[in-house]
Amino acid sequence: MLPPPPVRVLVAERDPAVRARLAALLGAADGIEVVGAVPDATAARVTLRRRLPDVVLLDLRLGPLGPVFRRPAVVALVTFDSDVRILRALHDGAAGFLLRTARRNELIKVVRLAADGHVVLSPDASRRLVSAAIRLSGPRDERLARVDRLSAREREVLVLVGSALSNAEIAARLEVAEPVVRSLVAQVVRKLGCAHRTEAGLLAYERGLCRPG
Repeated sequence: MLPPPPVRVLVAERDPAVRARLAALLGAADGIEVVGAVPDATAARVTLRRRLPDVVLLDLRLGPLGPVFRRPAVVALVTFDSDVRILRALHDGAAGFLLRTARRNELIKVVRLAADGHVVLSPDASRRLVSAAIRLSGPRDERLARVDRLSAREREVLVLVGSALSNAEIAARLEVAEPVVRSLVAQVVRKLGCAHRTEAGLLAYERGLCRPG
């Protein structure tokens, strides 16, 4: 049987040292091919058209790339002063979030999950996301009350979503079929009034059901 094709990744990062580090870590990983490492949005758009990556690691300081947040998957690189950019990327449908200093294993895991179509909340980035959500979103008590109204099973699923587990990993943990997990996750997201599972994962952190790191 032939091996699956590699996950094609574009790194769009303004800082040359960070860009080189991310490209080197991903380039050395099995099943991942770095198709470009660029310093600005213009070069990123050109590479997107020419190399057709599956995943883009995007420095949020570069600004929007256009209508690319759906496919390929965009993983936003988070800095410590980017609350507004974080929430904008979240609502635009970013597939995940990483600190620009993310550890190797975390980096590779998020890239692979994003390529598989999952929306993932990186533990190392979660503290920034929670901070942004608390400061810039709607009333906190209202959001937390929605979590409290979930059933025990729904809260269990929410904790696993907030812990950045994929549907397959959640299914294994709960010993149920993956379609059951998909249905449960969709139910939780709907009940919480979230756009997608990343926003639901944020509420798990805000409510204290998960801890970053």
